[in-house]
Amino acid sequence: MSDDPYVYPGTTILKNALGITDPDELDLMERRLVRVRLDEGVPGGEFDLAHLRAIHRHLFRDIYAWAGEIRTVEIAKGGHQFQFSPYIVTGMNDVHRRLEQSDFLRGLSRREFALASGPIIGDVNYVHPFRDGNGRTQLLYLEQLAEQAGHPIDLAHIDPQRWLAASRAAHFGRYESMSEEIDRVVVGRGRDGRR
Repeated sequence: MSDDPYVYPGTTILKNALGITDPDELDLMERRLVRVRLDEGVPGGEFDLAHLRAIHRHLFRDIYAWAGEIRTVEIAKGGHQFQFSPYIVTGMNDVHRRLEQSDFLRGLSRREFALASGPIIGDVNYVHPFRDGNGRTQLLYLEQLAEQAGHPIDLAHIDPQRWLAASRAAHFGRYESMSEEIDRVVVGRGRDGRR
């Protein structure tokens, strides 16, 4: 804990622009400030690391000085280590390369889109470029990816527990659950004419 420059010494509370040291108060204020930024719209991009950074910066710039900056510490959740920080750029470059090679998942049926985007989002989650706020950033990145591919999704229909389980499975290269969760939240009919 003491080696983490992102938290107040002796705590797990993220240093923030408001000087809040109560975790519940910080969570509430963070959610309020992010909501304001969401209402302004989310920046687009090329589905690369710069794009992910722009989304994160936009969402969290009012509360964290490091918003949009690549983390410099190693992080894990539930005993699962995320990408080591020196390889974050390489990891996201690989994701972007795969997206470019697949024409950013355009021209696919709904099912094909879900099957192809599951590994992409699973790997973005594994890279986990930021000290905190990765999940919300990834979902907005996915929303934009789905929209431009012709398969818009409704983030309000994501089941947090199922999404978390899918993220854990993807951490070990098992992307089926992530693809299923994405398929479950695609809105309306895809290009293949099926729901």
